[in-house]
Amino acid sequence: MDIFFFGVFNCKADAKGRVMLPVALRNQMAPVLKDGFFIKKAYYSDCLELYPAYEWNRVMSELNQKSRFDEENLDFIRMYTAGLRQIEVDANGRLLIPKDVIGMVGITKEIVIAPIGKHLEIWDKDTYEKAITATKEEKKALAKRVMSSNKNVDNVS
Repeated sequence: MDIFFFGVFNCKADAKGRVMLPVALRNQMAPVLKDGFFIKKAYYSDCLELYPAYEWNRVMSELNQKSRFDEENLDFIRMYTAGLRQIEVDANGRLLIPKDVIGMVGITKEIVIAPIGKHLEIWDKDTYEKAITATKEEKKALAKRVMSSNKNVDNVS
């Protein structure tokens, strides 16, 4: 079952790392709630990534195809999975994020949960706002680079 998350959600984390998930997000998560989630620090950004268990298992299946006899592969997998934890949404609709995981990305009280396709990113609000800030020209240039890279260069029609 593939779920593509949508919507950006502003939430608060309490001192114990509990985040009350908005009803609209819980509704999107409903089909996968019983299977749980995996959370880890993002590889490139100062945020956390929250994967439904089925999607995390797909990611790990892909990584597991890499040779374990290649030191570079092992280094990457080790760094990519650093801080990985399995977590659940409790009966009250809260996500409990371990304090050491929260500390990896400097999340304070105000957080943003933003979709990236089949998983969610969890950001400190200020860090998120800085990450998505760009001038109109920077946005145009980024869109052109990213979206034009999907063109089939062999297609001459």
